[in-house]
Formats: sequence, C-alpha cells, structure tokens
Amino acid sequence: MMLSMLTTTPIPDSDDTLDLAPTDDGLGYAASITRRGSDGSVRWTAIPPKVEPQDACTVVRLEGPCVIANSWSGYLVQLDLETGDELARTFTK
Repeated sequence: MMLSMLTTTPIPDSDDTLDLAPTDDGLGYAASITRRGSDGSVRWTAIPPKVEPQDACTVVRLEGPCVIANSWSGYLVQLDLETGDELARTFTK
C-alpha cells in the first residue's frame, strides 16, 4: 500500500468509506484511519499506537466487523468497524 494522497476504501454492505490519510514523509504509510458517512461526516478517526514518535499504519484491511491495522513499530491493532474503538493490540515483532 503506497499512499501519496488520501486513499478511500469502500466498506462492504454500507455507504460508508474508510479514508487512509498519508503520512507527511512520502513513504506511503497511513497516518490515520477515518470512517466517513456517505455525506462526508466523520464517524470516527483512529491513529496508530503512540509507541514510536512517528508511528504509522503500514497495512490496513477489513476482516468482518473489524479494521485490522499493522503499525510500523510492530503492533497489530484491531478496531471495531462501527465505533473505531481499539479492541486489541498485539506486539508482533
């Protein structure tokens, strides 16, 4: 996933989307994940774990009712698709 600009991913069975905002460094990672309604309203925004000063999401995917994000610092974070709440965080390195 190489992001140089905002990337939008449709959410299956919904009019909502996930917007992945790129980091400022141009490396192609996501600085935040935002769920937006069809009218553009923000339902929730999640940012990577604040373990490293410039952490970012390197991979983001949907798995059923969860958003799964891998961070550069080695965390796999599960977010609730409806609320954006963090459900679990696992260190993978």
